[in-house]
Amino acid sequence: MGFSRRPLTLIQLVAALGIAFNPQFASAYDHPLSDEAVREAYFVGQDVKNVNKFLSQYFRGLPVPQSGPHVSEIELSTPYAQVVEISAQHSVGYSDMRAAEDYRNRGDYMAVRVKVLFTLSYANRANDFWREVSVRLIQKKNHMPATSIDGQSIYSEGGGGTVIGADVFARFSVVGVRSDSLQVEVLPPEGPAVYATFDLHSLR
Repeated sequence: MGFSRRPLTLIQLVAALGIAFNPQFASAYDHPLSDEAVREAYFVGQDVKNVNKFLSQYFRGLPVPQSGPHVSEIELSTPYAQVVEISAQHSVGYSDMRAAEDYRNRGDYMAVRVKVLFTLSYANRANDFWREVSVRLIQKKNHMPATSIDGQSIYSEGGGGTVIGADVFARFSVVGVRSDSLQVEVLPPEGPAVYATFDLHSLR
């Protein structure tokens, strides 16, 4: 069935946002997204007052380790969260129909962003040190490797272009991912593995 072109009524919009921001009513993670789920995610992204609160559920900040690089942030992005993120980035001239088209063109995948920073015990590394960072998804006994991985250097502010770390971007197939507890495992070049847990029962 094609994507509906009818605009959401005020009642439908309030109901959609109520589901998104009230965990007791929220649906669990699923794929592929229905037309209604894409529309709902689009309007969540357009809600500038609450979108950051919604997306914060997909973010984990981590403490500085005693040694080795600092895996400081792990951010998960499900297909639903991707629609929300892209909608939030296009607050002007972006429609629910365009969001649906973009979703169809993009396809379903899980995305993970990992921020890795240098420390006193792990500094002055090559700009592409991120290639030594391994990222996996773990769900029960199922260990899922990334289908692709990329990185982008992070530079200090006013530091003359000094590299202080990198963002690592990993993509994963949605095949085998269930609506259950999910761990992101990060293996840095040095030091122990770092984990972040996300509950896909309550996340979209």
